[in-house]
Amino acid sequence: MSTRSDATDEVFWGDTNDEVALERYRRLVEAIGDGIYQLDTDGNFVAVNETIVEITGYTRGELRGEHVSLLLDAADVDSIERKLSDYLTADASEIPAFELAVRTADGDRIRCEVQITPLTDQDEFRGTIGVVRVRSEGPQPTALDSVRPSYESISNILDETNVGVLVLDDALDVRWIDETIEEYLGLDREAVVGRNKRRVIEETLTGMDINPDSFAETVLAAYDDDEYIDHLECRVTGDGDGELEDRWLEYQSKPITSGRYAGGRIELYYDITDRKRSEDSLQERQEAFQSLVEAVEEYAIFRLDPDGRVISWNRGAERIKGYDPDEIIGEHFSTFYTEADRAADVPERNLETALENGSVEDEGWRLRKDGTRFWANVTITPVWDDGSHRGYLKVTRDMTDRRERERELESELHRILSRISDAFYAVDDEFRFTHVNDRAEELLQRSEADLLGETLWDVFPDLREIDEVRTAFHEALETQQPTSYELYYDVLDFWVEANLYPSETGISVYFRDVTDRKERERELERTERRFEAIFEDPNILVGLLEPDGTVIDINQTAMEYIDADLAAVTGELFWETPWWGEGEEIRADVREWTERAADGEYVNFEADLTRPNGDLYTLNGVFRPVTNDDGDVVSVIVSDRDVTERKQRERELEESEQRYRTIAEYFPNGIITLFDHDLEYTLAAGQGFDRIPVDPDDLEGQSFYDVWPAGTSSDLEPAILAALEGDEQSVELSYAGREWVIHAVPITDERGEVFAGVTMAQDITERKANQRKLEKTISQLEESNKRLEQFAYAASHDLQEPLRMVSSYLQLIKSRYADDLDEEGEEFLAYAVDGADRMREMIDGLLEYSRVETRGGPLEPVDLEEILDSVLTDLQLRIEETDAEITRDGLPRVEGDASQIRQVFQNLLSNSLTYSGDDPPRIHVDARRRGDDWVISVHDDGIGIDPTDQQRVFDVFQRLHSRNEYQGTGIGLALCQRIIERHDGDIWLESEPGEGSTFSFTLPAVPNTDK
Repeated sequence: MSTRSDATDEVFWGDTNDEVALERYRRLVEAIGDGIYQLDTDGNFVAVNETIVEITGYTRGELRGEHVSLLLDAADVDSIERKLSDYLTADASEIPAFELAVRTADGDRIRCEVQITPLTDQDEFRGTIGVVRVRSEGPQPTALDSVRPSYESISNILDETNVGVLVLDDALDVRWIDETIEEYLGLDREAVVGRNKRRVIEETLTGMDINPDSFAETVLAAYDDDEYIDHLECRVTGDGDGELEDRWLEYQSKPITSGRYAGGRIELYYDITDRKRSEDSLQERQEAFQSLVEAVEEYAIFRLDPDGRVISWNRGAERIKGYDPDEIIGEHFSTFYTEADRAADVPERNLETALENGSVEDEGWRLRKDGTRFWANVTITPVWDDGSHRGYLKVTRDMTDRRERERELESELHRILSRISDAFYAVDDEFRFTHVNDRAEELLQRSEADLLGETLWDVFPDLREIDEVRTAFHEALETQQPTSYELYYDVLDFWVEANLYPSETGISVYFRDVTDRKERERELERTERRFEAIFEDPNILVGLLEPDGTVIDINQTAMEYIDADLAAVTGELFWETPWWGEGEEIRADVREWTERAADGEYVNFEADLTRPNGDLYTLNGVFRPVTNDDGDVVSVIVSDRDVTERKQRERELEESEQRYRTIAEYFPNGIITLFDHDLEYTLAAGQGFDRIPVDPDDLEGQSFYDVWPAGTSSDLEPAILAALEGDEQSVELSYAGREWVIHAVPITDERGEVFAGVTMAQDITERKANQRKLEKTISQLEESNKRLEQFAYAASHDLQEPLRMVSSYLQLIKSRYADDLDEEGEEFLAYAVDGADRMREMIDGLLEYSRVETRGGPLEPVDLEEILDSVLTDLQLRIEETDAEITRDGLPRVEGDASQIRQVFQNLLSNSLTYSGDDPPRIHVDARRRGDDWVISVHDDGIGIDPTDQQRVFDVFQRLHSRNEYQGTGIGLALCQRIIERHDGDIWLESEPGEGSTFSFTLPAVPNTDK
């Protein structure tokens, strides 16, 4: 096997046998921390090492035989195949490393660098070997102890094998063979025993080959020279029929010196087929590992002899160190070390340590051929053979990039720490200094070099005696919670404020010199005293408090309000002093005002209080924070005035105003507003505010034009302006979904001059609604009266006429044919019967019509499909007689009286069947949703109705045809209309003569449903 990477036929381990070389390849893989895999020519996995298993999360069994696209995106696979094709066609001198995202078994993506090397055999492409490294910011691993490649294809020779035995006498005739010989050589015992072995060889065994001579020639020559033959290997070729297998045999032949067959020979045949196959597999793997070593470019992998001289060199070594093999082989490996390391015997010590410990790992600067340096991670492992030390395996990795990143991070940390304006130092968990910035050096009066590695308590022994400092450090480390302290440190002569932030490895300390601040605080205290004279102002009550509310000083004016002297209140909490009496509520307020001022807030207050003699008084003032230059509150000043007289006047004015406001607020069912000549509202009240989206506070102090929307203000403006001119006006308008009537009235002073206006708005929504309801009721009554009139007319005219007819003919029958009726009598009698029938039908119809409201059932959800099915069942005979076709769409559920709705369908469908003309009736029923109602329509293609008559058909007993043309009472459609109106619906007709008719009516939908 060879590769395009200038591989030679010499294996990497050129000084030992194959078994030892294979074991050394295994050690080599153990020393390499990268993933290693092999693909066949189709891109399927042939072998992977443990690191590939760890990276991907797949087992070896899951990866072997799978295509590489299992782990890589299609675009990455295409890119690799293009670069590989360029390389194999000599269009590229090398295949660059790829940075790819590898998909794991869990669906994650890991960024890796992949170096690929093609494998060729006599210019035939045999697949690829790849080295995979996970890309990360931290140090890369140099080895993985878990890497243990499997060599399942390499096995030992079987412990026990069957041996073929053949015995020759002194004439070289075959005297005995065992069954194994028959199996191995395809011989028949009966055909062979007694024959001369030379003839058997010439006739039968000439096909057994050895290299370079034939088996037959070698054996016959041994016979002639009476020589021993030991470990002669030969190959038996199968016959293709399955009777003779293709196998390798090891042949031994020895002369027999005594016994029955003295002078003859014994020949032994051992089956070594499995061993030969293992050797072939071992050879293939040796070649693969040789290619692997040559392919790895990320590691310099080479061997040293026991003296440390280079005896092998791979591509990675060429790339990293810059030497060609012929330039470096034979040179001592100390060539790669710096002059300082050589002077310190670092190379020799590394070899000694490797021998003592089994391996050694080292990091440091190494030299390339051109003299440049690189930071190397080196593993040296001794190589042993049968207990003898044969040299070393050395694996070197260029870690310069990682080293530079670490140095950059370290430099960045130093830059960050140096930018901290506070003094900063860090100690480890034994309180040894690990870092000190410039400001800390200045305040501690020691350099970082003097402090690093020293213990805090050794450098500043007196700190151990300061409880506050010692406790802060130990508590931070033990509790892992930040601590702090502030004190004057006389050794360094400044006030220090320190904040300690612990971690598992130590404590970071930020501290400042706050001497100036402490001086300012003391100066502020002195300054406050200088203003003590201000406290004696007889018109102002003044108090000076600590931020926690403790009384520092109170002026004399304030002291005159209570029966106590200054000493009695000094040092007390301000809210517990006599000024505030015994009320818990006012004391709580004073405490809140003090705390807010201590937080930096100016707090205005007003309080009604009582003197010890029972006099009431009111204080108005402010709690004012006093801060230092750093903005910290150091005290609180309370200053206030006695505003009792002013408050009394305000109360009187307020009481007067309150009386008017009370009247306005309780103005029932409305709103009262007061406005001046600038159209600014000065008062707004009334219970009507509960009904609009505006509060009284939204009006008071606001301009008329800024409060109301444009439409409302334009309706109101004429009345408002008229009131300011001295006129009264009223206006009705709608606002906030309600209806209002507004009366605008002028307000005059004692001289009769208008100085303001007032509006009184009343909500008339309900009144308007009642009015409309009343109007509707009146309309309904009028309609009812109209129907009553129609009924009265029918009762006095149409109902009387049949009765008169019945009476007349009955009289004739009586006068002429009392004794015996002839045909004419019978005819008269028939007329009488017919009149009576018609009278009965009309009376029945009128009764049904009049009982729609009084005899109707409850309105509840009903299914129109079921109602229509019932009607069609009742009309089945008429449908069959007229050959009618009735179709429909899906009908909904509605709220209604099922019996009455059934009557509507019965009447409409009966009319469509009756007035169909000469052709068979064609009727269609459908429904459509309209808001909260369903519109039900009955379409027919009958004779139609003239538009001038379409309203008349809904009147009681109004017929458009004579009784000779069409039967009926003329009350059916009127009844339909009365029923639909009871359901709060409408019914109407759309028709043209000769074009058919459509009767439509509405019914309420069932709430919360589409059907």
